[in-house]
Amino acid sequence: MKNNNPNPWDFSNIDKNLISPDGHFRVEFYNLNEIAMGGPIGGECYLISPTDDRIKLNDWCGGPIIWDDSSRKLALPIWTLNREQKIAIVDIENNTITIYSRLFRVLDLRTFDKNIITGYDSPIHKTSNVEFYILKEKAESVAELK
Repeated sequence: MKNNNPNPWDFSNIDKNLISPDGHFRVEFYNLNEIAMGGPIGGECYLISPTDDRIKLNDWCGGPIIWDDSSRKLALPIWTLNREQKIAIVDIENNTITIYSRLFRVLDLRTFDKNIITGYDSPIHKTSNVEFYILKEKAESVAELK
């Protein structure tokens, strides 16, 4: 495994990457549990606004999350019922969360530059590089943040 913290097995609400680069927003996780014995973890995920409003993003998110440099978008892994992952993009300016169709084993997201997300899929077994071009990927769903 790439020896970086946070990673899909070890992340928490004290991680610095949960705070947007401009310091106005943050992400919080609750009820984190292993998806299987010794597996990566996932749980409820919330976006916290500058006025401390709490917006639930999903019931079963993984980590780590990553922000773009503008602090207007964040990417996070979402677990599926089949214990696979998809990438979700939270767009703060448009008040939406978009979940994309492409499936992954275990995401370890590392960079979010403009509309390109990079990282690793399955960082401890048969690791592959991820290059995810948002504008070229198929969106499964787009929902308004509530």
